[in-house]
Amino acid sequence: MKKKILGVMAAALILGVGAGTSYAYLTGNDQADNYFAASETKIEIQETFPPVPEITPGTVITKAPRAVSSSDVSCYVRMMVRFSDSEAEAFCEPLVIRQGWTDRGDGYYYWEKEVQPGESTEALFDSVTVKKDVSSEELKPFDILVYAEAVQSRGMGMEEAWRTLS
Repeated sequence: MKKKILGVMAAALILGVGAGTSYAYLTGNDQADNYFAASETKIEIQETFPPVPEITPGTVITKAPRAVSSSDVSCYVRMMVRFSDSEAEAFCEPLVIRQGWTDRGDGYYYWEKEVQPGESTEALFDSVTVKKDVSSEELKPFDILVYAEAVQSRGMGMEEAWRTLS
């Protein structure tokens, strides 16, 4: 008889604890708020590029592209330069890339410093020079295309930041 009473009491205790735990679980309403602000990395290319009326052998075309940050966070910048066609590139002297930019062999030039909000890089180059030994008949109009990308730098070194895009 004692065993039956102990068994009933143990069962009642287990049911009571189980019911209490279930009630607490089902009626709990803990809440946690996780606030964060999203940032957008935005840049634009600005350049000095006065119109050139006529391109002749030896013409020096002023073109000085740079990236300007309109972000609210600091960023790293890289730029790519392409001629509109391979003949046009062959008519011109190699570009003289300014100090502060690094060619890593992947088609981009990397600005070596962080660009803070509202600031800009230095110009990637200052001019494009048509070779003097090209005949005027060979010359034809061409474009020099400049493309820029940026990645947020907060909390990362330059290498790590660019790897996040790969």
